[in-house]
Order: sequence, then C-alpha cells, then structure tokens
Amino acid sequence: MAEETGITVLRGLPDAAELAAVTTVLLALLRDRSRPADEPRPAAYADWSVRGTGGPTPGGWPARHLRGRQ
Repeated sequence: MAEETGITVLRGLPDAAELAAVTTVLLALLRDRSRPADEPRPAAYADWSVRGTGGPTPGGWPARHLRGRQ
C-alpha cells in the first residue's frame, strides 16, 4: 500500500515558490527512499595522533606562569 503524504497550510495562502520548494523536498525524499542504502565504508587510517611526548608544550600553562614551571 502506498504511503499518503499531505500538506496542511495553517496560516495564509502558499505562493508558487513555497509550493515548488515543498514539492522539491518531497521528490528528493522519495528519490532517496527508493535508492538502496550505501554500505558503510571503513574509516581511513589517521596518520596523526593527539598523544603528546609527555613533556611540556612550548605554549602550555607552565610556560606562561610568572615564576616558570612549578
């Protein structure tokens, strides 16, 4: 059984541009629904890391402290 889609205008009268925009969105949703779902691709290998070397960074808070590293 086909799904029924309806549009209800609550205030005012829609003009041609508004009806065209709604029609475009509904047609895009219908087109995407009929297309088979894409298989998820494996994530790319990250060639960088957020893990540091363990030492202080040049612009870290200890370097900015008035008395130096504590």
